[in-house]
Amino acid sequence: MPKSRTHRSSQPIFTRPFPAAVVYDLSVQDQATIRVPAGSIWTLGSHWHEAHTEFLQVLAGRARVSLSGRTFCIRSQDGVITGGNGAEEEGKGEKEVGDGEELVVKEWTEPRDGAKEVFFRNINGLILDATDDSNNKGGSGWSDALLTLELWNFIAVTKTLMSVAVALGWVLWCPGVYEEYSGK
Repeated sequence: MPKSRTHRSSQPIFTRPFPAAVVYDLSVQDQATIRVPAGSIWTLGSHWHEAHTEFLQVLAGRARVSLSGRTFCIRSQDGVITGGNGAEEEGKGEKEVGDGEELVVKEWTEPRDGAKEVFFRNINGLILDATDDSNNKGGSGWSDALLTLELWNFIAVTKTLMSVAVALGWVLWCPGVYEEYSGK
Protein backbone atom coordinates (compact mmCIF):
# COMPACT_ATOMS: atom_id res chain seq x y z
CA MET A 1 0.00 0.00 0.00
CA PRO A 2 1.40 3.44 -0.88
CA LYS A 3 2.61 5.47 2.07
CA SER A 4 1.57 9.01 2.84
CA ARG A 5 4.12 11.56 1.59
CA THR A 6 4.85 15.05 2.87
CA HIS A 7 4.08 17.68 0.22
CA ARG A 8 7.39 19.42 -0.48
CA SER A 9 6.87 20.84 -3.99
CA SER A 10 7.12 24.46 -2.79
CA GLN A 11 9.65 23.88 0.01
CA PRO A 12 12.81 25.87 -0.86
CA ILE A 13 15.19 24.44 1.77
CA PHE A 14 15.74 20.82 2.84
CA THR A 15 17.65 20.21 6.07
CA ARG A 16 18.82 16.70 6.88
CA PRO A 17 19.98 15.96 10.45
CA PHE A 18 23.28 14.71 11.86
CA PRO A 19 25.23 12.53 11.59
CA ALA A 20 24.96 13.03 7.79
CA ALA A 21 23.76 16.63 8.08
CA VAL A 22 23.37 18.66 4.91
CA VAL A 23 21.21 21.59 3.79
CA TYR A 24 19.99 21.90 0.21
CA ASP A 25 18.84 25.41 -0.74
CA LEU A 26 16.76 25.33 -3.94
CA SER A 27 15.48 28.90 -3.68
CA VAL A 28 17.31 30.01 -6.86
CA GLN A 29 15.88 28.45 -10.02
CA ASP A 30 18.08 25.84 -11.74
CA GLN A 31 20.78 25.77 -9.06
CA ALA A 32 21.39 24.27 -5.66
CA THR A 33 23.44 25.67 -2.81
CA ILE A 34 24.58 22.82 -0.59
CA ARG A 35 25.84 23.41 2.96
CA VAL A 36 27.65 20.65 4.83
CA PRO A 37 28.23 21.65 8.47
CA ALA A 38 31.48 20.88 10.27
CA GLY A 39 31.29 17.40 11.79
CA SER A 40 28.88 15.96 9.21
CA ILE A 41 29.66 12.57 7.66
CA TRP A 42 27.62 13.40 4.52
CA THR A 43 29.16 12.51 1.16
CA LEU A 44 27.83 12.95 -2.33
CA GLY A 45 28.57 9.44 -3.52
CA SER A 46 29.53 8.23 -6.95
CA HIS A 47 27.17 9.26 -9.77
CA TRP A 48 27.10 10.40 -13.38
CA HIS A 49 25.19 12.73 -15.67
CA GLU A 50 24.29 11.29 -19.05
CA ALA A 51 22.50 14.29 -20.53
CA HIS A 52 23.84 17.23 -18.50
CA THR A 53 27.05 19.10 -17.92
CA GLU A 54 27.43 19.86 -14.21
CA PHE A 55 29.13 22.96 -12.80
CA LEU A 56 30.42 23.05 -9.24
CA GLN A 57 31.72 26.08 -7.35
CA VAL A 58 32.98 25.96 -3.76
CA LEU A 59 31.91 29.12 -1.90
CA ALA A 60 33.41 28.20 1.51
CA GLY A 61 35.54 25.37 2.86
CA ARG A 62 37.03 22.78 0.56
CA ALA A 63 35.74 19.70 -1.21
CA ARG A 64 37.53 16.58 -2.36
CA VAL A 65 36.16 15.63 -5.77
CA SER A 66 36.84 12.63 -8.01
CA LEU A 67 36.11 13.13 -11.68
CA SER A 68 36.87 10.49 -14.31
CA GLY A 69 39.34 8.72 -12.01
CA ARG A 70 41.22 11.88 -10.95
CA THR A 71 40.86 13.09 -7.33
CA PHE A 72 41.59 16.66 -6.26
CA CYS A 73 40.59 19.30 -3.70
CA ILE A 74 38.78 22.46 -4.73
CA ARG A 75 38.37 25.71 -2.83
CA SER A 76 36.64 28.99 -3.63
CA GLN A 77 39.73 30.39 -5.36
CA ASP A 78 39.65 27.49 -7.85
CA GLY A 79 36.57 28.88 -9.61
CA VAL A 80 34.04 26.71 -11.41
CA ILE A 81 34.73 23.00 -12.00
CA THR A 82 32.97 21.30 -14.93
CA GLY A 83 31.95 17.64 -15.15
CA GLY A 84 29.25 15.42 -16.50
CA ASN A 85 28.10 14.06 -19.83
CA GLY A 86 28.87 10.47 -18.90
CA ALA A 87 31.90 11.16 -16.68
CA GLU A 88 31.65 9.42 -13.31
CA GLU A 89 31.81 11.85 -10.40
CA GLU A 90 32.21 11.49 -6.67
CA GLY A 91 32.37 14.23 -4.09
CA LYS A 92 33.06 14.55 -0.40
CA GLY A 93 33.37 17.51 1.91
CA GLU A 94 36.79 17.58 3.48
CA LYS A 95 37.76 19.79 6.41
CA GLU A 96 40.89 20.31 8.44
CA VAL A 97 40.55 18.77 11.91
CA GLY A 98 39.31 21.45 14.28
CA ASP A 99 38.80 24.13 11.61
CA GLY A 100 35.07 24.35 12.41
CA GLU A 101 34.33 25.48 8.86
CA GLU A 102 31.33 24.34 6.88
CA LEU A 103 31.51 23.41 3.20
CA VAL A 104 29.27 25.53 0.94
CA VAL A 105 28.95 24.54 -2.71
CA LYS A 106 26.85 25.99 -5.54
CA GLU A 107 26.02 23.65 -8.40
CA TRP A 108 23.97 23.80 -11.57
CA THR A 109 23.66 21.97 -14.86
CA GLU A 110 23.33 22.71 -18.54
CA PRO A 111 20.83 22.43 -19.98
CA ARG A 112 18.93 24.28 -17.25
CA ASP A 113 15.85 22.10 -17.54
CA GLY A 114 14.77 21.75 -13.91
CA ALA A 115 16.05 18.16 -13.63
CA LYS A 116 18.46 18.99 -10.79
CA GLU A 117 15.66 20.50 -8.71
CA VAL A 118 13.39 17.50 -9.32
CA PHE A 119 16.25 15.17 -8.36
CA PHE A 120 17.08 17.03 -5.12
CA ARG A 121 13.42 17.42 -4.12
CA ASN A 122 12.75 13.71 -4.57
CA ILE A 123 15.90 12.37 -2.93
CA ASN A 124 15.54 14.72 0.06
CA GLY A 125 11.80 14.00 0.33
CA LEU A 126 12.45 10.26 0.40
CA ILE A 127 15.17 10.55 3.04
CA LEU A 128 13.36 13.11 5.22
CA ASP A 129 10.07 11.18 5.17
CA ALA A 130 11.96 7.97 6.05
CA THR A 131 13.79 9.81 8.86
CA ASP A 132 10.47 11.15 10.19
CA ASP A 133 8.90 7.67 10.02
CA SER A 134 11.89 6.11 11.78
CA ASN A 135 11.85 8.74 14.55
CA ASN A 136 8.08 8.41 15.07
CA LYS A 137 7.77 4.64 14.82
CA GLY A 138 11.08 3.40 16.16
CA GLY A 139 12.33 2.40 12.69
CA SER A 140 12.55 -1.11 11.26
CA GLY A 141 14.72 -3.17 8.98
CA TRP A 142 11.82 -3.34 6.51
CA SER A 143 11.46 0.47 6.30
CA ASP A 144 15.23 0.79 5.83
CA ALA A 145 15.09 -1.82 3.06
CA LEU A 146 12.20 0.01 1.35
CA LEU A 147 14.10 3.32 1.52
CA THR A 148 17.14 1.63 0.00
CA LEU A 149 14.97 0.19 -2.78
CA GLU A 150 13.40 3.60 -3.43
CA LEU A 151 16.81 5.29 -3.55
CA TRP A 152 18.10 2.62 -5.92
CA ASN A 153 14.94 3.04 -7.96
CA PHE A 154 15.46 6.79 -8.07
CA ILE A 155 19.19 7.09 -8.74
CA ALA A 156 20.08 3.56 -9.89
CA VAL A 157 23.56 2.16 -9.44
CA THR A 158 23.62 0.86 -13.02
CA LYS A 159 21.21 0.82 -15.93
CA THR A 160 20.61 -2.92 -15.43
CA LEU A 161 19.92 -2.53 -11.73
CA MET A 162 17.69 0.42 -12.56
CA SER A 163 15.45 -1.75 -14.73
CA VAL A 164 15.03 -4.32 -11.94
CA ALA A 165 14.55 -1.65 -9.24
CA VAL A 166 11.96 0.22 -11.31
CA ALA A 167 9.91 -2.94 -11.90
CA LEU A 168 10.12 -4.00 -8.25
CA GLY A 169 9.46 -0.43 -7.07
CA TRP A 170 6.27 -0.16 -9.10
CA VAL A 171 5.06 -3.57 -7.89
CA LEU A 172 5.60 -2.40 -4.29
CA TRP A 173 4.11 1.08 -4.95
CA CYS A 174 7.53 2.75 -4.56
CA PRO A 175 8.02 4.64 -7.86
CA GLY A 176 10.93 6.80 -6.61
CA VAL A 177 9.59 10.10 -8.06
CA TYR A 178 6.65 11.69 -6.29
CA GLU A 179 4.43 14.61 -7.24
CA GLU A 180 4.21 15.59 -3.56
CA TYR A 181 7.96 16.35 -3.54
CA SER A 182 8.50 17.93 -6.93
CA GLY A 183 5.07 18.97 -8.22
CA LYS A 184 5.86 17.08 -11.43
